[in-house]
Amino acid sequence: MNMYIRKIALSGLMLGTLGLTAQGQYLQDVLRFSQPELGATARFKGLGNAQTALGGDLSSISGNPAGLGFFGQSDFSISLDYSNDLNKASYFGTNSQYNVDKLGFNQIGAVFHIPARRARGSDLTSGWLNFNIGVGYSKTNNFNTTVGFTGINSESSIADFMMYEAYEPGNVYGDFGWDAGFIDERPVAGDYEYVPMTTLDNKQTVTNRETGFQSETNISFGANYSNMLYIGAGIGFTHINHDVNYLYMEDGAMENFGYIFSMNPDSRFVDPTNADYDVYNPLLESEYEYDNEYWSKTTGNGFNAKIGLIYKPIDYLQIGVTAISPTWYKLTNDYEDYLSVTNYLTDGSSESFPSEGEPSYFDYNLRSPYRISGGVAAIFGGGLISADVEYLDYASMTFSSVDSNTDNIMNEQIRDNFTQAVNFRIGGEYLVAPAFLIRAGYGHTGSPYSGFELTTQRVSAGIGYRVNNVYIDLAYQNLTQKYGWQVYELDDANEFYSPVADISNSRNSVFLTLGFKF
Repeated sequence: MNMYIRKIALSGLMLGTLGLTAQGQYLQDVLRFSQPELGATARFKGLGNAQTALGGDLSSISGNPAGLGFFGQSDFSISLDYSNDLNKASYFGTNSQYNVDKLGFNQIGAVFHIPARRARGSDLTSGWLNFNIGVGYSKTNNFNTTVGFTGINSESSIADFMMYEAYEPGNVYGDFGWDAGFIDERPVAGDYEYVPMTTLDNKQTVTNRETGFQSETNISFGANYSNMLYIGAGIGFTHINHDVNYLYMEDGAMENFGYIFSMNPDSRFVDPTNADYDVYNPLLESEYEYDNEYWSKTTGNGFNAKIGLIYKPIDYLQIGVTAISPTWYKLTNDYEDYLSVTNYLTDGSSESFPSEGEPSYFDYNLRSPYRISGGVAAIFGGGLISADVEYLDYASMTFSSVDSNTDNIMNEQIRDNFTQAVNFRIGGEYLVAPAFLIRAGYGHTGSPYSGFELTTQRVSAGIGYRVNNVYIDLAYQNLTQKYGWQVYELDDANEFYSPVADISNSRNSVFLTLGFKF
């Protein structure tokens, strides 16, 4: 097994997040990096990011570049954000929760208004009226989160997982389980089968910490034709910095001599002449502590392109369309893992069996899905309502590297586990006083998985203040999602079932934008 496939087994089989069957960490990464959040300023965050048919906001630099055509003067803004990420978990009846706070820089951008040159005395309301250029940076993903849970598992242990893995020659967990004394074999009808060496009612604990961010720098332009048709295009340069520290711990007890002998009198653990007799002392009941920890860091860059248009058939109605190409990433993953088991015997002694993996460095390419959005906005006296629908095909993601075997496995898993998704967003804004606006929005992100649902809801609200050429916008956003975290996967042929923790994630974010027109 080469080191790339080893990583897929080592991290993915243990992590197995979101209720999937055993998948590599890379499989989760390609999805994570392919779900950037749209919107940049607090105004559009408050509108639920329903921006496809709107313009006149610096979010158009990274969203629908046609919206830049609405600017009648130059504009600059900067935004900060604060997030509180809360994960609640339930595992075998035990509840846990972890909380992460983060204050950061969210957006900076400028639009430069370039009016079209017109002949003296010509009509100033028809033809090409401006060609505006926008440059902006925005954070598109906040990876800071911690998931943790603990519970007493009365159904299985990590030894059951290792038992099934042992049937695959060269498997990391199967080999470790055999060498560390977690599994044994016994004869069955002229053949043999693997059996676990641990008892039930073991304590299992998982802690998964993620940090980092995903960002995009865009250069876009937009043009205005007769205040009716707005077109735009842009190119985006993306950056990813993502760190993971995963720890699985299990505390339990080994089977005793009587059980092992009754199961298999020829077991290596009850035969003093066998070299494996001293893996642990079967004459004494012993407790064990098992640890599996890994560290993963992914960094890299990518690029994409955007085109869009907004059509205004009548004064109070706008129709918008945006197409965003796939993002082509070049990424590097640094990875290191550690497995260990310590047996504590009743005579007070202990035996340890550590297995520290070599650090690995893996370069790979990722192509995210394309995105197509359509939107409509109704403009009325003192306010507006905007709605978007967006289509993505997550099964179109592709993974490539110098290792063709890894590529084939990954791309097959992408096709098998991911599918098409539809997202929709809606938001409204109303002028409650000459200088004050209120906003509200809602967003629904469709499930990217085939076979089960994992949807995300966003609810937002905001206020805005305008005075002369200065504006201040404040927005609040609540994101919620629920999913199952599969700790390890078991074959259910013998009524063993994979343990799953129920996770409820809630992220409350506040965005503040300061800007001025010039």
